[in-house]
This record gives sequence, C-alpha cells and structure tokens, in this order.
Amino acid sequence: MNSPIKIGSRQSPLAKIQVQEILSSLEIQDTAPLKYEYISLTTQGDIDKKTSLTTNPADNFFTNTLDEALLKNQIDIAIHSAKDLPQKLPEGLKIYALTKSLDETDSWVSSYALEELPAGAKVGTSSLLRGEMIRALNPNVILTDIRGTIHERLEILNKNEVDGLIIATCALKRLGLENHIKSILPWEAAPLQGQLAVVGRENNWDVEKLFERIDIRRQYGPVYLIGAGPGDPELITIKATKILRNADCVFYDYLVDPSLLKYAPHAEHIYVGKRKGNHSLTQEKLSRLLKEKAIQGKKTVRLKGGDPLIFGRGSNEIHYLRSYHIPVHVVPGISSATGIPSSLGIPLTARHISSSVAFVSGHGEYDDTQNPLDIHIPQANTIVFLMGLTKLNSIVHSLIKTGWAKTKPIMVISNGTRPNQEIIQGTLADIEKLAFVNTLEAPALIIAGDTVNFYQKEPQKVLLHCGTNPEKYTHYGHIIPWPMIQIQPVIFNEQDKHSLINDFDESDFVILTSPNAVEYFMKTILGLKPASAVHQKIFAVIGRSTAEALEEFGIIPQIVSSQETAEGLFNIIIRIMTIEGKRILLPRSSLPNPFLKMALEQRGAQVKEWTIYNNVKPSKKTLPHIPIDGIIFTSPSTFKNFLEDYGTMSPSWQILAKGPVTAKAIEEAGFQPHMVGL
Repeated sequence: MNSPIKIGSRQSPLAKIQVQEILSSLEIQDTAPLKYEYISLTTQGDIDKKTSLTTNPADNFFTNTLDEALLKNQIDIAIHSAKDLPQKLPEGLKIYALTKSLDETDSWVSSYALEELPAGAKVGTSSLLRGEMIRALNPNVILTDIRGTIHERLEILNKNEVDGLIIATCALKRLGLENHIKSILPWEAAPLQGQLAVVGRENNWDVEKLFERIDIRRQYGPVYLIGAGPGDPELITIKATKILRNADCVFYDYLVDPSLLKYAPHAEHIYVGKRKGNHSLTQEKLSRLLKEKAIQGKKTVRLKGGDPLIFGRGSNEIHYLRSYHIPVHVVPGISSATGIPSSLGIPLTARHISSSVAFVSGHGEYDDTQNPLDIHIPQANTIVFLMGLTKLNSIVHSLIKTGWAKTKPIMVISNGTRPNQEIIQGTLADIEKLAFVNTLEAPALIIAGDTVNFYQKEPQKVLLHCGTNPEKYTHYGHIIPWPMIQIQPVIFNEQDKHSLINDFDESDFVILTSPNAVEYFMKTILGLKPASAVHQKIFAVIGRSTAEALEEFGIIPQIVSSQETAEGLFNIIIRIMTIEGKRILLPRSSLPNPFLKMALEQRGAQVKEWTIYNNVKPSKKTLPHIPIDGIIFTSPSTFKNFLEDYGTMSPSWQILAKGPVTAKAIEEAGFQPHMVGL
C-alpha cells in the first residue's frame, strides 16, 4: 500500500508495547517494514477509573473509542489486548488477526508467599473471577478492588495499601517487570489472556491481507459437537460418520456405543466418562482439552449421546470454545427424548390425546441429594424426563402435587434402543414399586402421559448371543449379550511390521474374512502405510457385513461374496480370475478356518497368512436367572467355549448358528441348529 497504515491503540505504556509486538511479528514475516502512522486514543475505561470491573460494565469499556475511530475511518486498525474485546464486535468490524499468547497465566505479586498470607490480608484485583479463585485458595483474605495501569497497581502495593496483587503474567513480561512475580497462580486465566488482537473494518481487503499472516487462528483445527443418537449405534447420522472418518481426536462418554469409534480409525480416542457420580474429567478440564487439541490444529470431535444440545453441556462447550475464537460446528443427533419413544411406537403427541409435550431434566443444576427439591412440572399432556432414574420418587411426587391423577400412565425405559433395553410400565400409583422390584440401570428415560398406552409389548424370544456384535441380531428377539469370545489385537514388533509391509506390498490382493479382520488389519496397516497406498490395493471380502466394515475405512472392495462363507468367497474369486501364481495376503484370527488357504493354494496361489487378532475365551459367568428361549452362536469357537464352560444346553433352547461352518460344528457335537444370517 502506498499510504501509511493508521494504527490505533490505548495510551498506556503496555498498549504501545503491544503495537510494537505486532509490528515485529509482521517484520519477521516480511522483510519490508510496514509504513504506518501511530495514533493513541483514550477509551472509556481509561477515563473512568472509579467504576469497578466487578460490576460488569459495558463489554466495550476498553475498546469503544477505538471502535468508533475505525468506523469513522480515522484509523485503519486497532490493536488490543484480546481479552478486552467485546463478545460481539460492532457491525462493520472484524478481527483480522489473533496472536499466540505470550503467557496465559496469572501471577501473584507480593512480599508474601500465597500460602503465608495472614488472615485478613488484602488482595488487590479488578476481576470478580480472580477474586473467587483466590478465595477458594484462602477464604480469609479481604478482596480490594483496584484499577489503573500496571505501574499504578504496583505503586498501590508499594504503599502497603494491599498485601498482594493478582496481575496477568503477560503484562509484567511485556513491561519487563518479571522480577515482581512471586509465583504463578494455579488456575486457568481469562480467555485470550496474553494474546493480541488486530481489529479492522470489514471489506478492507488490502489491510486485512497484511495481518492475516500473523493470525494464529489459521492453525486452529475445528471442533465438532456430534450427537451419537439414543444408544443403538445404527442411529448415528451419515454426516456424523463422515466427520468421524477424518477426525484426529474423539472425546466420547459412557452414553456412546464404543463400536462407533470404528468410524474414526485414525483418531486418538479419549474416554471422558460423564456418568452421574463417576466423572473421569470435570467439565472444565474437558473443555480445556478440547481447546488444546483444536489449538494444536487437530480436527476434534466431542461425541455425545443423543443430541449434543439437549440436556448436556454442549452450550458450555460452545461458549468456552468461542471465547477463544475456535470454530465450533454442531452435528445434530437423534435425542433419546424422541428416539426411544418412537422406537417403541409411542407418539409424544397424538390427536385428541396429547397436543403438547415437554422435556424435563431429572437433575437440576443445584441438586442436593440430602434435601431433594420438587421437580418443576410444566403444563403439557406428555412429559419426558431425562436422567431421572434416581429421582423417580421426586418425579412422581411432583406430578401428583401438580394435579396429575395417580391413575395416569407412566413408563421407565432403561438402556433404550440397546440390546439390553428394559421397560416397566405402570401408573403414578405403582411405578415406584415396580421400579424397585425390577432393578433398572441408567441411562433411563421416563415418559408420563396417556400416549404411553400406545405401547404394545410384542412377545419376544429371549436369546443369548455368544458373539461380539449382538446389536445386529435384535430382530430375532430380546438379545442378551453373552460373549464367549474376546477379541484382542496382536501387538507387532518392528521386525513383524517390516515383514507385514513387505507382504502387503508384494501381494496382488488382500482377503478379509470378517469385520474383525477388517478393523484390526486396517488399523495396523494404516499405521504403517499411507492411506493412498492402502486404498490402491485390491480387496476381496466375505459377505456384506465385512464389505460394510471396509467401506467405513473409505475402501470399496472389488470382490464381495454374496454368501457369508469361505466357500462362497473362494467360488467367486476363481470365477472372475485365474489365481495361479497370484500372491494373496490373508489377515485372520488366531482360530482360522483352514479351508480358504488350502483351496487357494491347491489352485496355485501363494497365500501369506497373518494372525492379526487373537480370539480368546473370556472368564466363565453364571447364566442369567431368567427364562431363556434360545442361543445364537456366531462361530465354532463360540460354541466350543460355551460347552467348555457349561457342559450342555437346555433341550428347550432353540439353537441358532451363523453360517454353515458353525452349524456343522454344532451338528457334530450332537445338537440340531437352525442356520441364520444377519
């Protein structure tokens, strides 16, 4: 630009140093010094030094004059301490750049160590939040509200008007006053502390382009708040799975089915708990971790049960991340409040029965377990209570107190849409007794209102499922997960990794025989090879479920058998190609079906088998004390392990076998199985 840039800031010594810091950052990026004219201005906060900042003055208290100067074209940019920015800039202005924080901590300035402060010591601060945090460390201090420049505040300390000060570390460092720091305070300081902001007019492209080079936000990764649905992993959205595939980091809680993590095979998976009474992380620490991952440039996902913005901390996370100018995107999910009733055929509204529905949290913000408060009951025909299992007594009492008849229908659904879903149905008069008899576990949904009567319990067979994916068999009846195998990935040493890479590179195609083989092989090979090289390989898979598992890694298999059998895959391979001399890589379990390798080698193929995961037997458990109608075996090993633990099966049980190989193993033991698919 030919004319000099007019740079505005406040008049304090610190503000002038911050201008020079921005100019120095530009010079590092560009050898040509910026032509500029410096203009210092006085803001309302500089003039009014009596108004306490703890009274929440206007959030443009320290920026108003500079904002007006920008809008009147008196200056081209304003340079601020970023934490002084208002939550919303005036229309017509935008942030051109945020710098990296020089130091985001707070310092304790005093002749006393913090822990040595005598009772009644005076602590100077202009921040209500800082005051609350210092009182948490020492409740006996007296807070003194102070204003002024850093030098003016230090002078207050020198005159013994206070015993200590809380001052932003970055301010002391920028002014060369680090020698005054007694210690660094142990809390997270205000958002954007230590960062500088360059603000200018919208559409002033030439000026904006000069400063975008020092904008730290260009390095930030986005954060996605994603709803995982009410429990059934198949109820997640397509958009959510697409984002998960490209994620670098996924934070998930106990409401999220862990199988959904397969959609994020390359990501770091971090469990964050968030179950009542058992939080692995506080909300504050979780929000901070989300921020840190985003600042590192990672695509970060916060995966939540249900919908991310219904009765969760989604709003807290959005507010926190936006306060650091980190981009946040929300991907809606099916809320348990609507998804679970719908899955049971219960309409929340119905003509002539219910024209209104309300959603209520079973837990208030200020819950006291010793003195539980009544739950506010809104006026609605149908009320859905989330997170209310431990508050069932209060819910019933509050409904009756509000005028609901004791004969009104009410239902409690535990683990809705999951294979272990349990339902009790009653009235306000008897639901507590029924809930006590039928020990339910969280998460649970409670529905009160006449539409509950739409529910019709369909007689279902109770089946033990002995494999690893019980959710795929719910159409056969009420499934009780009873895994007779555990899958453990093989840990390869460096020599094994080198050999596997070599075999993969030399192979003409790869055969994958199960979703487990897909998961563990892809996770292994993608940790060793670029994704582009893996995607170029030809893959052959057994059945549609294995194909779908591979597609979740972004790979469409070229060969898919219609039958879920090794024989079916072998037949389609030899039908479409000549395999003599072909080099085939066969990642498998520790208990493979030998047919495929033998049949391929008999046709002249060279087959390299790799044990990619171990199939081990879990510890024996006592069988459920409820009537069982049948049992599903998904492999010969599930059947073998069951007999080893329990000796036999009830003659009244229906025996279901996945595939002919499993059925054959059961028949050879003297039982009569029925063969099933997925």
